[in-house]
Amino acid sequence: MQITEQRFFQVLWVTLAIKLVFAWWIPITGDEAYFILWGKNLDYGYYDHPPMAGWWLAALLQVSDATWWLRLPSVLITTYIGWAIYHLTKKYSQQGALFAGILYLLTPVNLVFVLFTTDTPLILFSFLSAWCFYRAQQADSYHWYLFSGVLLGLAFFSKFFAGLLGIAYFLYLVLFVRRGTRPYIGLLLIIAGTLPFIALNLLWNYNHCWDNYLFNLYNRTSDSVFSLSTFVKYLVVLVYLLTPPVIYYLIRDHRAILRTLKDTSKQVFAALFLIPIGLFFILSFWKVIGLHWVLSFYPFLFIGLSHVFSHKQWRRSLYFMLGYSLIHVLAFAYILVASPGLLKDREDLLKSYVISAYSTELAGQLSKIAPDYYWATGSYGDSSVLSYAARRPVLQFGKGSHHARQDDMLTDYKELDGKNILVLNYADNKNRYHRYFSATEAGSITIAGATYYYVKGKGFNYQTYREEVLEKVMRSYYQIPDFLPTGSCYMFDKYGKPE
Repeated sequence: MQITEQRFFQVLWVTLAIKLVFAWWIPITGDEAYFILWGKNLDYGYYDHPPMAGWWLAALLQVSDATWWLRLPSVLITTYIGWAIYHLTKKYSQQGALFAGILYLLTPVNLVFVLFTTDTPLILFSFLSAWCFYRAQQADSYHWYLFSGVLLGLAFFSKFFAGLLGIAYFLYLVLFVRRGTRPYIGLLLIIAGTLPFIALNLLWNYNHCWDNYLFNLYNRTSDSVFSLSTFVKYLVVLVYLLTPPVIYYLIRDHRAILRTLKDTSKQVFAALFLIPIGLFFILSFWKVIGLHWVLSFYPFLFIGLSHVFSHKQWRRSLYFMLGYSLIHVLAFAYILVASPGLLKDREDLLKSYVISAYSTELAGQLSKIAPDYYWATGSYGDSSVLSYAARRPVLQFGKGSHHARQDDMLTDYKELDGKNILVLNYADNKNRYHRYFSATEAGSITIAGATYYYVKGKGFNYQTYREEVLEKVMRSYYQIPDFLPTGSCYMFDKYGKPE
């Protein structure tokens, strides 16, 4: 089977159409709605991550807040990368380049995972930075190193995982590039390109309780312990992404592949894939490595494979990928059609799905029940979804988790003293709210077979809430280490530092 350029572009347009359909069809998710709040509250940093995703969404929101429109960057970026894989590698092997580009375009993560997340700009800027790094190796040019550094800085301003790509650059230059001063001058130029973004992030954290670092280095890793199960889960992620045929050929022909990769013109992207993957191997013994952690390095695999796979290996891998992705597309379509009936025996999953898929209807009912109340839920994700649907702020009430605490910045509970608040929950736990209000009234709402419970609280008691909730929040999530100088912390400024 010979692949033509015409066939490549046919696959590109078909996969683009499939992604657009899913971008229109999939209900808004809690993470996406949370990032939309970033876009509506423009800043140079946010609680969980650097601000690039918020900046992109702020620009997109100037046109529309339709989900398909906000997901368009995710759709187009992976399509662009599929074309770029072909464009980058065709000078070495036209057939290998066509196969590699098509295989990437057909992967399930590109066809059905079309959500806008912090990984969306990370994937683009990481890819462009690696492309410039590759050009720097080809041309032995300082300006390509600097361009790579600036783009790496933009990737860092999307998500801290970009730092792994910087480590990969360093290790590649040390392990594979000829000795001399030029590669290390190039490395210094890469660092120079990233420094303005690192400095701006440090400044934001200095003035915002060191949120990014507390969240990523302390709060979310406090339960990390050595575990073989997390390592096995990471292996499953790799098998899922690489697919069994690709893994089989890589293992079976590893000697020939290693010989090919000794060619310095062909090894850059393979190294930029293998080094981060290897670092994740080490980390996986203590931490669950999520599928999305690997995505910004995933395209480099296909560029590396374009140099080493034979025509027969490409053909068999492509046949497998066609069936593999078709199963994903049909399964996702079935889930979207059959839900919520498909989830009727999984109450929590059903409620989580309905609050996303039927958020407009839920917001409409709440508007009738408590139009003049402040609204709140116990979940940052649910609050974000309702806020997106109702076009109004929805608070997070209670301690919450260490994830997605942007509402800590947006809401000042001291200003809500004496106000009326409706709190929506999955469970009928109305008694837990009595002490926070002078009077409460409970009720329920049923939508698409899912029942939600609400409490209408009159006369919010800020002082009790501060003592029982906010002090616990500050002790749990805002324990700034003594060695970090702090310019300002909004939680302490609003509520006072806990004793």
